[in-house]
Amino acid sequence: METFLKIENITLWARVGVLEGERELGQLFSLDLFLWTDFKACTEHDDIKKTVNYSELVEILKDQAKKISCFTIEKYSNEIVQIINEKFQINRIKLILTKCAPPITGFDGKVSIVRVFAKN
Repeated sequence: METFLKIENITLWARVGVLEGERELGQLFSLDLFLWTDFKACTEHDDIKKTVNYSELVEILKDQAKKISCFTIEKYSNEIVQIINEKFQINRIKLILTKCAPPITGFDGKVSIVRVFAKN
């Protein structure tokens, strides 16, 4: 049986983009995470210390977003994965990082990067 934790629509304000104003003022991003780890101990013993504390993870990511400044969502997504790997024992991560209102003339949509990282 495959089990993963899904955290949807983490809103982040980050200074990411090619335009200088994007890096100075920042903009809204949305993050969806899918996290695979060993949930057996938590499931069997109902032990919060044996699972991913998603409340703590969301706070860490929100705090980190305030500190970052880079040109691409690719780089930003990599920073997110590094933060998760440093703090939690995750076997596989899938993330969807979305720039909610990219400053593209005549474009009303969103731009996302989808990345999957697995430990070897």
